[in-house]
Amino acid sequence: MLLVQFDSNYYKYPISISRGYWGRYLIESGLSKSEIESRSQWLTTVASYTNTELHRFVNDNFTNPSDIKLLISLIPQHGIYVEKFFHRNIRLRVLRKLTSINIDFLQLQKLFSIAYGYNSNVFNNNSMAAFWIVDHIFQQLLLGILSETTIHSSITSWFDDFSRPRRCSLCNNKFRVIDLPDWIYYGSNGCKTCCFQCPIIDSPKKDELASLIPAFVRSCDFIPNSDAGPINYSFTSRLPADKWNEVFISYGKMGGVEHVKAKYKSWFKGLAETGALPNGVLATARGVRCLAKDGHVCHSLDEQRIDNWLNNHNLKHEREPIYPSHPDLNPTGRRKGDWKVNGTFIEYFGLVGDKDYERKMDEKILLAGYSKINLIAIYPTDLDALDIRLQSLLTS
Repeated sequence: MLLVQFDSNYYKYPISISRGYWGRYLIESGLSKSEIESRSQWLTTVASYTNTELHRFVNDNFTNPSDIKLLISLIPQHGIYVEKFFHRNIRLRVLRKLTSINIDFLQLQKLFSIAYGYNSNVFNNNSMAAFWIVDHIFQQLLLGILSETTIHSSITSWFDDFSRPRRCSLCNNKFRVIDLPDWIYYGSNGCKTCCFQCPIIDSPKKDELASLIPAFVRSCDFIPNSDAGPINYSFTSRLPADKWNEVFISYGKMGGVEHVKAKYKSWFKGLAETGALPNGVLATARGVRCLAKDGHVCHSLDEQRIDNWLNNHNLKHEREPIYPSHPDLNPTGRRKGDWKVNGTFIEYFGLVGDKDYERKMDEKILLAGYSKINLIAIYPTDLDALDIRLQSLLTS
């Protein structure tokens, strides 16, 4: 089986960029005459937004001087795929800001409808509103920098490098990075060495998995969640680039997570029965169950790591505190956070990248904002920098 199933004959640049369907191309390189015209029309439309009330509203309430620096820093890394990474970086800030602005959906909908020139339900909740606001910021920033010689040179250089055919580091097949679908490039956290169509997914027998599952876990240096895979951002964002090959090869020899689930009925049961879980960790329907140093029950080793950090720094913390009631975001009054320290809620968002999970994640961020609760969001990429991420708890 292939590492990832997708039609590589269909996803050729510029189709590989989902926004390309709307003519949203960062540069003219590699485009047909009609695509260049679509790009020009898109930029003209974006320029027209600057004279709208929507632009003034977004500019006054949501933009930040750091946004342009962020975008400029991301372009040399991700080139034509930069949009999703930009969204990821500022989405939390925009969501939080939405809760502090005295404007309802109808007002916001009207601003978008007038600016875009049509009447439509662009969004029906704060999560979608945040997406469109970030999208507006992204487009306006691009409009301002695409003509700059340095930026244009940076994007063009990236495109030139990654439009050249190269050999996959796993299977030696020829491929072009720019032909990878945008969800694969983003989900892999920008892996440029793999074609993702490598025929390396085996179907080992259950007795073979006894050694293959622990080998995969060792290659990761952490216990992967049950949705781990080569294009799952919450998994790949924790992998250093120099470990991609080793991890993907181990993943393939194991047959992938779904193969383990088929053999053991669950991923965590497979981990438990093959000895891949540390001592004191039990497999449950929710994942893994383990105890922190202070006796708190944690539902993952990542949660245990955070709880132990709080304990090691003598921070009194409440496990699974209850959020205040809210008619839409917490109507039953039963919604729980992960930790509470001196009034500050801490959430570990370990499955970032999953759409359903991110919807619930957004709801918690909004609930904290409307409830005037200070919320610290921790992502998988923060686990090695808890001293920095939770520093404010030590100084408050």
